[in-house]
Amino acid sequence: MQTASPAPSTAVTESSQFNPDRLSEAEVRTAVSIANVPALLMVVYQMTGDEKWLEEPYRPTRGKGLGDHDSGGLSDGIQDEIRQAAVQAILDFQSGVEPVIVTPTAEQTVRMISVCMGEPVADQYGPMLSLELARRAAPNAPELALEPVTPPVGFNVIVIGTGVAGIAAAQQLEDMGIDYVILEKQPEAGGNWWQNTYPGAGVDTPSHLYSFSFAKNDWNTHFELRNELQEYFGRVLKDVGGNERVRYSTEVLAATYDETSRAWSVDVRNPDGSIETLRSNVVISAVGVLNRPVTPNLPGMDTFRGTSFHSADWPEGLDLDGKRVAIVGTGASSMQITPAIADRVEHLTVFQRSPQWVAPFEKFRMPIPMELRRLLQSCPLYHSWYWIRLFWQFGDKVIESLRVDPEWEHPERSVNARNDAHREYFTRYITAQVGDRTDLLDKVMPDYPPFGKRILLDNGWYEALRRDNVDLINESVAAVTETGLVSASGAAIDADVIVWATGFEAARFVSSLDVRGVDGLSLREAWNDDDPRAYLGVSVPQFPNFFMLGGPNSFPGSGSFMFFMEVQMRYIRGLLTEMFQQNIAAIDARTDANDKYNELVDTTHARTVWTHRGMSTYYRNSRGRVVFVMPFLNVEYWEMTRRPDLENYTIR
Repeated sequence: MQTASPAPSTAVTESSQFNPDRLSEAEVRTAVSIANVPALLMVVYQMTGDEKWLEEPYRPTRGKGLGDHDSGGLSDGIQDEIRQAAVQAILDFQSGVEPVIVTPTAEQTVRMISVCMGEPVADQYGPMLSLELARRAAPNAPELALEPVTPPVGFNVIVIGTGVAGIAAAQQLEDMGIDYVILEKQPEAGGNWWQNTYPGAGVDTPSHLYSFSFAKNDWNTHFELRNELQEYFGRVLKDVGGNERVRYSTEVLAATYDETSRAWSVDVRNPDGSIETLRSNVVISAVGVLNRPVTPNLPGMDTFRGTSFHSADWPEGLDLDGKRVAIVGTGASSMQITPAIADRVEHLTVFQRSPQWVAPFEKFRMPIPMELRRLLQSCPLYHSWYWIRLFWQFGDKVIESLRVDPEWEHPERSVNARNDAHREYFTRYITAQVGDRTDLLDKVMPDYPPFGKRILLDNGWYEALRRDNVDLINESVAAVTETGLVSASGAAIDADVIVWATGFEAARFVSSLDVRGVDGLSLREAWNDDDPRAYLGVSVPQFPNFFMLGGPNSFPGSGSFMFFMEVQMRYIRGLLTEMFQQNIAAIDARTDANDKYNELVDTTHARTVWTHRGMSTYYRNSRGRVVFVMPFLNVEYWEMTRRPDLENYTIR
């Protein structure tokens, strides 16, 4: 491939002086030579305003799969021309030259992203994506300004949790000038990323997509691992001012609403074991869902003489060298643990109830070259377009292939033609990865539609399964013995260590505390235990001023969890602002609004792959209802939460 030729000896090392605000021309050329061409193309157009860059021969093609498609599918010569123009555009930007298009309008954004992604993008996306571009490239743009807030004297908020959602809450509450405290049962911030320390733990969303809009980060790798992620969240919480508000090692036991005072009483267990009751006007639950481990109740569970634990409770300092290890489950955690330990153990046995669809992981653990890291830090135009590409590639571009076509003639294997094309693509990939191990093929090839379960990314999974010291047992576990496990068919497997990678109580939202609203109604009773329903995933009737981040049906089926937590918190901010302005003490979703919204959730889900009966998934509760993910396009949910709709709330 021909690229802009870098000057010799321009490599930037970790130990070199890091000035993210300005790169030399040689450094710019080196970075541009390895950067994403479609994103560079948008930088050039935004800086110059020259319409030719949106026309042939510069228009990228549509990428396949979930890869970055860095070349844009363009010829070497066209790539070189774009890169040369990008060098000048970036140097001009660094020199203070204002882009011809400072912040693209909604109409311009749709046109630009359609070119950038090589496929038509509907006009509906213009308002949302133009604001997201501005949020990352021009955070002081007038269109991003939020209404000033004047909270009542003495008004305060309790936030529960310091994971992604809790940090999103802290950022907005700080900006609003609201008095608040964050209660965190763990000794440090980070939520799941503090809790999960198992080998190989990391994100399967691109690092730059798994980032807050208000906290750009200099990521080391394209898909970051646990330690760096946990450090990022702790630092961001401190940077936004939230860390000083946190009471660590403080477990929330119960929250009870008092109708007379229109306030919440929150019972907590302090680090010394004492019980204390706190009062607040509002409670924001940023309690994670994937943090209450599920371990099966099997015969002989208490007889095993070796070491046994859930993957989320990995023992510190555990030595697996030369051990016989059994992993029960083949979900995301198991798929990360297995390749990380396969070369250290004497023998590894993996128990699988059903196989997963697995996509190529092109940049797994691939470091981001320092020159490219510096470009992402120093050029917000490039960073914002790189983010937009990831957001589209992992978001609504995928969701359309998850919706059921009632006329599709092969409903047993896929839900529409695009979904079937994904199936063929993943099938070819899996077959190639298994190679001459044909004995594995039937075991690892799913028989349900792609994306029916959360799609997983290949981080060396098939390579590990092909090892001589690894066995994949395509059965569930029936019992535990003193020396190991017994499969459903009666085979005994000896093990020194058992890892239960068996998931979490994903359907039992806010199950770690007892929440009681009007007339003492408990949240567990209102939800019939594992059938949670909330208006927009945020508010529940009869629970005034109790708001949720990451509530039922508000996790993206495909996309950025960080984006959705910011969207939800801005919506809650809007509700609070309206309450202050109208002197409203408390609000909760109206029953009719909640029922109508959840009816829409269910009818929309009925047309998605997640209700397909060919597989089981933690997205569904014990009744078969999808309660975890939202069925909507990212833009549809964004539109629903764009304004504070008090008409759908009971005013108290």
